[in-house]
Amino acid sequence: MTVNPVTHKAVLLLRPGKSPDDFTQQLRKTGRECFVHSFIEIEPLPVNKEQLTQIKQKHWDGIVIVSKNAAHYASRAGFSGVPSKYYAVGPGTASFACKHLNTAVSCPTFIHQSEGLLELSELQKLQQQNWLIIRGEGGRELLADAIRARGASVDYWEVYRRKQLTLNDPELIQQWINSVGTIVVTSAEQLGYFLSSMPNSAQSWLDSCQWIVPSHRLKGLIPFGQSDNIKVTGSAADAILMNALIADGKTHD
Repeated sequence: MTVNPVTHKAVLLLRPGKSPDDFTQQLRKTGRECFVHSFIEIEPLPVNKEQLTQIKQKHWDGIVIVSKNAAHYASRAGFSGVPSKYYAVGPGTASFACKHLNTAVSCPTFIHQSEGLLELSELQKLQQQNWLIIRGEGGRELLADAIRARGASVDYWEVYRRKQLTLNDPELIQQWINSVGTIVVTSAEQLGYFLSSMPNSAQSWLDSCQWIVPSHRLKGLIPFGQSDNIKVTGSAADAILMNALIADGKTHD
């Protein structure tokens, strides 16, 4: 594989979804091509009806919905309208959960990560409270560990799993190398699967790309020394990613 000496203006967006969508169409209006690819397939976990009944009957002082997929599959399983205070990490998930679970959902104003959620005043003193985290199979333990450390008990309800999708398409990889100058990735799993799918010959391209990520944690997982090439947005919300991409596009002009 070779890296052609061209001006790379295209964006590679690593997340579930199909192209074109509203985000990619909006980006293309700015004059930038966008490739969307996912190395993860989301599939629902079987519904444990006994567990769901217990969740509906138990008193919860707070319920955290970690992603749009968590809200989607919880709703599909029959979860809606359980009295509690609901929280999400960012505004995209909060809005989606509000619509699908028919309830108000709060989220941090600026830092759209677990760390930002944990800074909310309502989550500081949680002694003898019961909290539920709705999420996918596995994942970070930071949120649950912090809530427990503040005095609450925490239960998980896992409603979906992530399955790795393999990429065996050298022509597609070469197309990315020839066209892409900016890579956007919003999850550690996507990043890990993407990097493991790249041939050694793609290393110089990966080193030369601009990267846009939502967190410093994710930035630390990118194994390149050129940290100036990595922009941390503080959020995976579409509007914030779009602003970062528009600013990035100006550097290519």
